[in-house]
Amino acid sequence: MTVPETRYATSGDLRIAFQHFGEGPRLLLVPGLVSNIEVCWEHETTTRILDTMARYATVVQFDKRGIGLSDRPDRAPSLAERIADMTAVMDAVGWDRASVLGVSEGGVMGQLFAAEFPERVDRLILHNTFPAARYWDRLPNHVKGGDAPVLAGAQLRERWDSIANGWPDNSQEFVDWIMPTQSGNESFVRWVSRFQRLSASPRDFRRQLDSVFMLDPGDSAQRITSPTLVVHLKGDRVLPVSGGRLLAELITGATYVEVDADDHFSWASPSWRAIVDPMLEFLTGAPVERLAARRFATVVFTDIVDSTRTSGALGDAAWRAVLDDHDRLARKLVDHHGGRVVKSTGDGLLIVFDAPSQGVDCGRALCHELAGLGIQIRAGVHAGEIEVRDDLDIAGIAVNLAARVEQAASDGEFWASSTVRDMMLGGSAHFDDRGDHELKGIDGTWRLFAVA
Repeated sequence: MTVPETRYATSGDLRIAFQHFGEGPRLLLVPGLVSNIEVCWEHETTTRILDTMARYATVVQFDKRGIGLSDRPDRAPSLAERIADMTAVMDAVGWDRASVLGVSEGGVMGQLFAAEFPERVDRLILHNTFPAARYWDRLPNHVKGGDAPVLAGAQLRERWDSIANGWPDNSQEFVDWIMPTQSGNESFVRWVSRFQRLSASPRDFRRQLDSVFMLDPGDSAQRITSPTLVVHLKGDRVLPVSGGRLLAELITGATYVEVDADDHFSWASPSWRAIVDPMLEFLTGAPVERLAARRFATVVFTDIVDSTRTSGALGDAAWRAVLDDHDRLARKLVDHHGGRVVKSTGDGLLIVFDAPSQGVDCGRALCHELAGLGIQIRAGVHAGEIEVRDDLDIAGIAVNLAARVEQAASDGEFWASSTVRDMMLGGSAHFDDRGDHELKGIDGTWRLFAVA
């Protein structure tokens, strides 16, 4: 979907950035410690969740004061000020009531908001968050075998201080602890570095971190009357799953869902459907409709030419800067041409489009624009029926064939299968015949063409 317009609500003397999108029951999304409501649309791990939510709910997401695109206060914000920001955003979109989804520290805000303003909360969803300190002596009663190791208070603060001291140049450390399932995904780690930089400066992050350790929702959990769902990941290393179990016990009538996954910022998790679907079902009162298993699509693969040699010649820091430029420009062009980045593939991308013309136009633009940055790629395109999995990854012969076309392409060129060339006859694209090729794992020979 198109990135929503960023708007601003007034809360006291500060301006709070928010976005409004989707269709369905109202849902106010309260983020965790780090956020930027525009940068979150740049990566497939976040857009897949936002796109899914938008199909079932009218969503308002915002950056808390001091983070992302919102104004910076001159001191650490109090919990009461954070709650006032939620009210300001709801008022700005004309909502008297809405359901609230609070994530991590946003869940603490959600608890207090639901307790103090029950007339404004339809349903409450609390995800990977924690109860007030007054209840922590009960946590040992909720620990089970297989839970992630629990850091004591001092250890937790020490770990967060390490993150703050290295901010924002420690994206690998940040991912290893908070989103371990993505630790080996170099493209994701690079994007997280950008997400960190554009969410908060080192001073901003330190101020936000200090405020989090002062948050105390008091007895709000026991005063919540709205229907409540608590969702927690069993392997969360930041906030233990025992806290989620305790929180569900404290809230009268709460429903508890535990997911066998490992991330704290769960939008990065391969198990994201097991996390998001129960939330949407709780919100709408109906089962979540899964995507059709098979559909027609145009598939494009790209890869940077001689990446190993170039990285060695440039050095790690310079090569990382080149890859950052590649990632930003490539995702911008894919979005402009109506495509979706399915995932990174080492030094390249797997992209899907609805129509061959979109894929061909985008592939040409990628080769041309990236060459202008000194980045030479090869790319391949094929069109056919693909399988769309629950996690929005894609598979099938058409995907494999597109990969083989890319591997056959000459350095700096964008090649197409005969299928794409035949479907584009009469269009503006020009195709140069590159002859018949045997493609690994594909029966027969295929006529391939270079897109001029």
